[in-house]
Amino acid sequence: MVFSSPIFLFIFLPLTLICNLLIGLKKNIKYNNICLLFFSIIFYAYGSLKFLPILLISILINYILSIFIDKVEDKKIRYILLVVTVTFNVLLLFVYKYLNLFSGFILGKENATNIILPIGISFYTFQVISYIVDVYRKDVKHSDSIIDFALFAMLFAQLIAGPIVRYKTIERELKYRTVTLDSFSYGIKRFMIGFAKKIIFANTLGKVSDIAFANLNLHYLGKLLTVLVVICYSIQIYLDFSAYSDMAIGIGKMLGFNFEENFNLPFIAKSITEFWKRWHISLSSFFRDYIYIPLGGSRKGIVRTCINLTIVFVLSGFWHGASFNFLFWGLYNAIFIVIERLISYKYKIYIPETIRVIYVFIVWNIGMILFRLENLSDIKLLCEGFINGPAFNMWSREVLSTIYNPYFIIIFFISILYITPLFKNIQNYIYRLKYGFIVVDVMIIFLFVYAIIEMLTTGYNPFIYFRF
Repeated sequence: MVFSSPIFLFIFLPLTLICNLLIGLKKNIKYNNICLLFFSIIFYAYGSLKFLPILLISILINYILSIFIDKVEDKKIRYILLVVTVTFNVLLLFVYKYLNLFSGFILGKENATNIILPIGISFYTFQVISYIVDVYRKDVKHSDSIIDFALFAMLFAQLIAGPIVRYKTIERELKYRTVTLDSFSYGIKRFMIGFAKKIIFANTLGKVSDIAFANLNLHYLGKLLTVLVVICYSIQIYLDFSAYSDMAIGIGKMLGFNFEENFNLPFIAKSITEFWKRWHISLSSFFRDYIYIPLGGSRKGIVRTCINLTIVFVLSGFWHGASFNFLFWGLYNAIFIVIERLISYKYKIYIPETIRVIYVFIVWNIGMILFRLENLSDIKLLCEGFINGPAFNMWSREVLSTIYNPYFIIIFFISILYITPLFKNIQNYIYRLKYGFIVVDVMIIFLFVYAIIEMLTTGYNPFIYFRF
């Protein structure tokens, strides 16, 4: 079940909100948490029923071990318990996400083990690991309620695609939270914005890239069409994932939780390093706090710093998917980040901001080819089409009919506008006008209603990060 589906929008979410508000009126947070946990179990079971026991058993084991980690005084035993608990979670992730890849690589047979990936395992595994490490570091106390811990681990709002929530971020809200009219209305608007962003904008751009990438073996795309398709996919990824984060943050607000922002205009970054501070912030901060800094961070010299950065980004690439193209994608990002670190370490070079933003945009879009195409042969075909193909190849009526219409052109240019600060500046300007907030709210409602119509009338509704 995804947020942009009819069953979620018309049945699951309204029922959850009604029950949450009714129980919340009695000011009993314990029953409220039980209610949300029940709906979260239903949410997960709807899309992955046979993996529900694994998730629940994992939660139970992590909860018990976290108590021992917190209570045991002996440092060596605490450390051993930490290693055992983290290893358990990593092995669980490895078996279900990566065993197919490695067994196939070793045996020379694709899908040799044929293990199906549980929904959201990458997100909730990292979430639980962050809790275990924080308990070990004494940054938080272990939860005194398994209901609270289970709700933290599998709250449906961020269960299958993040953001990766730290326990200390919502620790207080698991014990006491309120839903005000202002927070609830903000949550509704934030959800509607994310929903419209996903259905209207991300899906429209996705149609172009999906059609083109699916037919690489037929004809060269041509130079201009290759550039357009890659840009469409790159922006689709951003709109798709940030839309899901918008909806998750909005749902959290409606339920009384405050999730941290997960994106901050990454396409205005002036370096790949800065880009990753603005993109998927919850994942970047996880790797920084739980891998990069424990490895030594930047405290042990420039060579060790570059090695640590490479390790982090290779792991980050592999986290995104069980395929070697993601490994190469992570290494690709690491190369540019290491080069930027080395240059800044030795030289102070002034480069105009506009040039730097363009550099980041080009580097990121080229990297998206590795992210999207799993087969080396497909990557080769795309590159050959760009190098050897004509400026524009009129090979596909389906692609051309998708591109050559006013609707796509409008959506494309609004999407380009959206990834810049200009869109937010225009919105803030309208807000400052008399009755400007009414104008913005009416526009949000209009886009939301239109997105619902789109959802109901078209069968195209992919969610890229659902498989992670």
